[in-house]
Amino acid sequence: MKKIYVYTSQEGETPFAAFLDSLNEKQQKKLEYALKCMSMGMGSLSEPQVKHFSIERYRRLYELREKAQILIRVIFALDTKENVILLSPFIKRHKRDTSKALETSLKMLEDIKRNPAALSEYAFSPKGCGK
Repeated sequence: MKKIYVYTSQEGETPFAAFLDSLNEKQQKKLEYALKCMSMGMGSLSEPQVKHFSIERYRRLYELREKAQILIRVIFALDTKENVILLSPFIKRHKRDTSKALETSLKMLEDIKRNPAALSEYAFSPKGCGK
């Protein structure tokens, strides 16, 4: 079973947690279900649900794609043990939203490299999947 980690900034902010709180309950459940499937190895890391970026600069990054009334995206990376590191979540409205999230994610990875304590294991919500 893969572990899911979230990034926490030096200021103590966790972008993924704040993003998840901004979604309605149905959207939260759908996103948590996708993450739970990824952690259990039930979901394949392939399109259309997961996109691996092929451009050299972003080759370490993936995009989790969910549609629940809106286009929900989460940029993530895999560590050496294939555990998932959630980086930059966003609602996709324009193509440039992805570019901005990719750049933010690269900065987060650099911060994690300098400060491994910036990662904490994600605790699934009790109301999350219902499974």
